[in-house]
Order: sequence, then structure tokens, then C-alpha cells
Amino acid sequence: MRTYKNPFLLENQWSEQELGDPFLMRFNGYYYLYCSSAGNYIKAWRSEDLVNYTYLGSVCDEPEIEGAYAPEVCYFKGKFYMITSPKGSGHYLLKSDRPEGPFHLISRNYGLMIDGSFFIDDDGSQYMLRAGHHGIVAHRMPEADTIDVNGSTIPESYLNYWTEGPMIIKRKGLYYLTYTGNHLHSKGYRVAYSISAKAPDQGYVNLRDNTLLLETGDEFHALGHSSSFLAPDLDSYYIAYHSFKLDANPRGRGMNIDRLFFNGARMYANPIWWEQEQPAMPDFYQWGSDGLRDIMLGKQQYYFTPVSTEEHYTAELSVNTNGDSLSLLYGYEGASYGEIILNKNGSFAIYEMGETRAEGRINDAVSFGYYITIRIARDNRGLMEIYLNNLLLASYNTVLGKGAIGIRKQDKLEIGFLGISAMVGGSGDKLAAKAIPGKFDAVHCKEEVSRYSLHDKGFEISAARLKAGDQLTFRVNVKEEGLYRIYTRVIFHKQWIDLDLSCGGRKASLHYQTSQTLEDGIFQTVEAGVVSLTAGIQDLSVTVLTDDLILDTLQFIKYAQVSDQNVVSDGRLTTDHIRIFGHKGFKSMISKYSGFTCAENFGRAFLGEEGWSDYRVLALVNRNTKATGDVSVYLRASRASWFPHQVTASLFGYRFKITVEGIYLYRCSYGEELIGYYAFYHEQQTRTKLEFLAEGSRITLFLQGEAVLTHYDPQAYLYGKVGLEANGEGFGFEEFNIRSLSD
Repeated sequence: MRTYKNPFLLENQWSEQELGDPFLMRFNGYYYLYCSSAGNYIKAWRSEDLVNYTYLGSVCDEPEIEGAYAPEVCYFKGKFYMITSPKGSGHYLLKSDRPEGPFHLISRNYGLMIDGSFFIDDDGSQYMLRAGHHGIVAHRMPEADTIDVNGSTIPESYLNYWTEGPMIIKRKGLYYLTYTGNHLHSKGYRVAYSISAKAPDQGYVNLRDNTLLLETGDEFHALGHSSSFLAPDLDSYYIAYHSFKLDANPRGRGMNIDRLFFNGARMYANPIWWEQEQPAMPDFYQWGSDGLRDIMLGKQQYYFTPVSTEEHYTAELSVNTNGDSLSLLYGYEGASYGEIILNKNGSFAIYEMGETRAEGRINDAVSFGYYITIRIARDNRGLMEIYLNNLLLASYNTVLGKGAIGIRKQDKLEIGFLGISAMVGGSGDKLAAKAIPGKFDAVHCKEEVSRYSLHDKGFEISAARLKAGDQLTFRVNVKEEGLYRIYTRVIFHKQWIDLDLSCGGRKASLHYQTSQTLEDGIFQTVEAGVVSLTAGIQDLSVTVLTDDLILDTLQFIKYAQVSDQNVVSDGRLTTDHIRIFGHKGFKSMISKYSGFTCAENFGRAFLGEEGWSDYRVLALVNRNTKATGDVSVYLRASRASWFPHQVTASLFGYRFKITVEGIYLYRCSYGEELIGYYAFYHEQQTRTKLEFLAEGSRITLFLQGEAVLTHYDPQAYLYGKVGLEANGEGFGFEEFNIRSLSD
């Protein structure tokens, strides 16, 4: 098993450790990598397998592009177009005959901020996307060398602060727009996505959880500015992004590559910064015609692959006809085959045993004087899809299955890459290793399971419909040996869930029982139990012991035992196990006349581990009689970050905000949603005794020993740290203690 490890360290990286804003383009079976420049030229690398790279040198030496931000390249009408923003000062368009360059300027500076990205739709229409103050902005491109400066903002792509690094991929009729938010120097720099079924520049929605990449730990953090691309297996997708070593000296950005998974409209990824499997290559691949079979059909001579496809497959051929038409055969077994005819006049026709399957016009994005990449994908239902240069040409039902791939011989023909893969329609997602810690979908087990359709914003996603005795097997990649909490998102019709788990020779029985009234058809997130896992890539099996169970996701979080902690006593900090954030670093929270509070306008602190689950927090709060500030208590805070220039609520979890007039309860997800409020109608005391309880799916606030605010969340945040915060003056903590529950 071949492995690699993020982040990459490539030959000739900037400053030997800097590779920011990585962009990967697939062309003729190779991957071309470009990144932000620190000098007056743009570096590039080439790879066959996404792991091993050859340095190509500079692809552009134009003086106007010094300090080029985020160069990206597209292939259109046989030419390569680059967009880049030198030192963040507007955009230039450049053009080349080869992906290796040299690229030359073809435009004046368009302005339009930073992070330009191309997208070409199936009809050949072209778009440019870029960063904007209120979300990603999309611009039409009437020609490959022309941008309409009057763009439109995509409001769903806004991350509550500066948003950048856009890119679109189109898969199964859906547009997936990825983008990055917060600040480059924040550990909470993150990648999110929106989807549309309508158009590249409109109709977008955000699913229930649209965060794609986020890590804020000490060893791996600040993940952003991504690009997504077809994988070497010709079917799956990977995502490249940079991480930023913000705690290192000197700081540096490094490129990372991880697998994307798809489940209907849902797209997800888990960052892996330990050893992982290399991306799978096609079952058969080569460059050029050497080794191909030479067969005469009628009066025409053809090259044929020495191997046949499987019944369900993806095949790809890159070929330059140098201006001639092209005939391509698939499913060849004797007299049985299909034929794809691409005419240089722009028409096409597809036949199977003499019968027409599809015909029409080829869009203008494809040029017959240069390389054309044809991809053929046949799924297990018999649906055949034909792509030219990654743009959908035709879709139809086929009667053909496995067979060889053939290309008609022509004098001017130049054969580039040719590959055949048994993967199609995302089938490899069931076999690829899933990260632990991490979250993955139940339908991505090795077995074929009965599916339950759930809908999110009108888009379909599949969960697994299970009965007692069903077994699910997942290939997993466990970061380190130890105990892990398992969280499941389920619909269950009984009051309990029973599962048996086996992994790496270790076994566990998992049981969850609830006294809560179950709502029919409503998913709930619950903790199924704690398991011991060994490190490494291995199979994990789950046996279902409960009938009529619908399982959406499984999530594994490193276990941590809640410990009693006395944090603040008599207004003074009494523990060293605390991390304090703010403009003054650790001194952002100090002891003052109002208790333990912010030194100057703002201070925030966290205690414990993200693997904590159920606990109670006891606090004695000093409240001012006027609205000069406030304090907050955070429960189950995870993925938290702080930086002066980012969205304030940069975490997942719950926040109780105590003000002069009442207590507000927010649900935080790198933004805030008000979910509860208690008003101080009769309480005159400025010293307020509070208790906060996180137990299962219920969050409860007690005032002077009485429950005054309760929130039940079926999609609860079930793990995370304890936090405290102070703003302004006159508010602070006189006492603050953490107490464990039975774990």
C-alpha cells in the first residue's frame, strides 16, 4: 500500500516551505500545479498521480504579474488561459499554447479584487468568479479573453466575514461552489460550499452543514483556498488546499490533498494530516499508441486497448486530430460495439449496432485543431455519459457493457493519455478510507444497503435503512490508538439503539437509550458509545441489532474524561489549564473590581478537551446595573478560533450571554442563531448565581437553583470544551467551576 502525508514539501517551493493557494488542473492525464508567487515569476509542477511532482520552472515572467496571487488556468478552444491578481491589485488575463507556458498578457488590469477562478459550463458558456465583500461574485465572459466587469454577488456564499478562494465543479447536474472565509491568519480559516441545480451564478442554497474543511488544533489549522479536480481513477474527486503554520517561526503555508466524498447533493471531506493511501490510478493507462492492438474493421483500421473494460466503467482518451474528424469505439466485442463520431464541422453522432443513440452539435469550447479529451462513463443502470473536455456532450441508455476501447487510425492522429477504470458514478467512495477522527456517511460502506431518501433544502441525500442483523463495513484510517466517542445521526422507532462494532481485532457493544418522545421521521444525533481503536488503515464493521433503524452518518471524536475543575475563586483565576484569547494574548482576561473579566473590552477563554461530553458549569456572575458590557458561558465548544479580523462567533457549540436585562442562548456555527431567552424581570441582585447543564441533547440553565431555560436540540452539539467570555466593563466572574456527570 502506497501512502503519502500532508502537507507536501515539493522541490523548489517558495522559501522551501511556502505553497499557498494551490490550484491543480488535469490535462492529458497529467496534473499541473500552480500557486501564489512571492517573486516576479510563477512556478509550476507536474504530476501523474497527485503525489510525485516534477518542477517545471517558471510558466510566466511578465513583469506586471510580480507577486501573483492565486493563479488559475483553464483549457478553452485549444488554448490555456490564466487569471491572476498581482499583489492583490486587480486581475490580468494571460494565454499560452501549453500548460507549461509561457503565459503572456492578453488584457489590461480588470481590477475586480482577488482570487479569480474560471468555470466553463456544458454549453460552453464561460464565467469568472472572484472574492467580494459580501460573498463570491460571478462575472460572465463573452469571450475567453473578455470579462464582463458587471458581476453579481452570490449571497449564499458569504461566510459572515471576508470570503475568497472560489471554485465551481459540476457533477451529476449540480454546481458545487466552494469558497474560503474568515482571515488567512486565523486558525478558523475554513472552506465551505453551496450548491445549485439552476446555473453557475444563481440558485444556490446551503445545506444543513456546509462546512467542508476546518481544523483549529495546534498541529494542523488555517485550512483554505481550495481547488477541486477529477482524480486519477477518472471518477472520484480530490480537493487541494493550504494549511498555515501560524504557531511556527517562520510561518509557512503547505499544500494538502484529500478526497472528496459525494452522497446525492451532499459533499464532504475530512482533513488528514497523518499517513493516508495514495489516490488510486486507473486499472489500465498509458500515453501514446505503443502496445495498442491494430485491428481492421471493414475498410477502416483501428487502435484498440489490450484490455477490456468492466461492465460498469469510466474510460478516458486524450487525442489531437490536428483538424480532422474523430471516430471512437467502445464496448467492442467482435461485431458488437458503439461508435462516437466527432466531426470537424462541429456535429456529432453516437451509434450502437447501427442505431442512433444521440446526435447534435459540439459546443464552441472544443477545438479540433488541438487536444480533445473524451470521457465515457457507464453506470450500473446502463446510463452512458459522454464528456468532451470535461463538458457533458450526451447522456443516453446503452445496451452495451464491457469491451475494448478503439480509435480509428488517421495520418494526423496524436494519441495522448488513454485510461480505463472500474470506478464510475462515485463507486470508489465506498472503498476509500474514511478519517478517524472524522465524520462519514453510512451509505459509503462496502456493502450495498437499502436506501432512505432524506431531503435538505429540496435536494436529495441517502441514508441507510437497516434491520437487525445488517452489517456495514467501512475502510477507515485511524490517526492514533485510543478511545473514541461514536456519534450517529439516526431515525429510530424504538427507544434504544444497539450496535456491535469490530475493528483491528477489538470489539465493543454500543447501546443508547432515550426517555425522550420520538418524533416520526425526525433525525437525531446521539452518542452511541465509546470504543477502543488501533491506529492505521483497516476495516471497521458495524452490526445492527435494532430493527427499523435509519442511519445517516457516523462520527468519531477522540475521547476525553471530564474532570472537576475550580477555575475562578473570589474573582481570581485558580487554574493553569486555560487558554485565553484576545488582543493582549494571555493577559486579555485578568482580575478586576468586577471579578475575573476582560482586561480591555474583550477576552475569551476555553478549558477542557473537545472530547468532553456531559458536564455542568457553576458560575457566580457580577452584573452591572447598566448596559456597559456582558459575560458569556460556552458549552460544548469545538473548532474554536480567535483573531481580531474574523467573524466573532468562530466556533461550534452553545453560548449563554448574560446582560443587564437577561440571558440569551445562541447556537453557534461560525455565526449565531438565537434559540432561547430569559428576562431578568424581578431579579435585582447584581451577583447572580447560575448553573449550566449539558446532558445528552438537552441544554439547561438554572438561576438561583431553579431551571429557567431549557433547550432540546435533536441535532445537538454533543461534545466540546467549556468557555467563558467578557465584554466591556462592569461584568465578570466571581466564581466559575466545572463539574463532571457520570460519564
